[in-house]
Amino acid sequence: MQKYYRFILAGLVLISVVIALLVGSTTISLAAVLHGQPDAWQLIINYRLPRILVAVISGALIGVSGLLMQVVLRNHLVDTSILGIMNGSQFLLMAILVIIPSMLNFNVVIGGITGILLTIAWFLVSPKNQAPLRLVLLGIATAMTFQALTNIASEGLGVPLPTLSTVDWSQVMQLIIMTILGCLLLIMIWPNLRYFALPTRQVKLLGIAEQKTTWFVLLAVGLWTGALTSLIGIVFFLGAILPEISRFMSPNKKSQHLIWPTALWGSLLLLNADTIARTILAPKELPTSAILLVISGPLFALMLIKGGYHARH
Repeated sequence: MQKYYRFILAGLVLISVVIALLVGSTTISLAAVLHGQPDAWQLIINYRLPRILVAVISGALIGVSGLLMQVVLRNHLVDTSILGIMNGSQFLLMAILVIIPSMLNFNVVIGGITGILLTIAWFLVSPKNQAPLRLVLLGIATAMTFQALTNIASEGLGVPLPTLSTVDWSQVMQLIIMTILGCLLLIMIWPNLRYFALPTRQVKLLGIAEQKTTWFVLLAVGLWTGALTSLIGIVFFLGAILPEISRFMSPNKKSQHLIWPTALWGSLLLLNADTIARTILAPKELPTSAILLVISGPLFALMLIKGGYHARH
């Protein structure tokens, strides 16, 4: 079964893409698509396909970002939403767009920059060598503070929060560029990631530039986090849950070998959550993040209980 694990996940993602293309507030028949009906193709190309691509890419980036953060921080309970980076990036992006509205067409690029800035700031000011649960609590406090500021700014200034329903092809292309840039950063230090399974002291004895590797990972994660947050908003806990799902399905695999399964799980969950959000009460659309939180919230609570148990024993 493990031999075909990735192929099964990839197949499920493809099936989910087809379903997402056909269902929604307006259902499109497969026959209409195959016969090339202009209205059906216009709806797919102009509205559904950009949204689906953003969901697939963003879900993968959330999962991979969470896994990489857990590797370099040696903490299986963290992701960018828990540490407040995702929320801070959204608030900073909103502030920039209010001050310079002409930058709205480049919101994904600006989001990527804000993600990098927030990640750098977090790494510089965060206390080092914190216990896993304490770091989580500190991050959640930071995230909730930024979330409150974002809500106040959104309500007070009338700035709409990002949603998948408004994505277009320009934003898809910006997200793809941000994804490629992040991958290039990771390629430079990829061989060093396997050493993070060892204690810090042992890594230094081997002559591995752990600090440099950490910085490159954080820059890539910050870039991805800011870019995807500018399009889909805040997705709590998902980046912490996805690596755990991959570890559960492949308990003997090292973290570096879990990149693809984690990315595929992220695409699968985010895409299907978005499909449910826009179809379950059609034509009314529910927030995709709310659907995901129903899944990820209880799972993250179980992770905290598990982490607390291991911390005591």
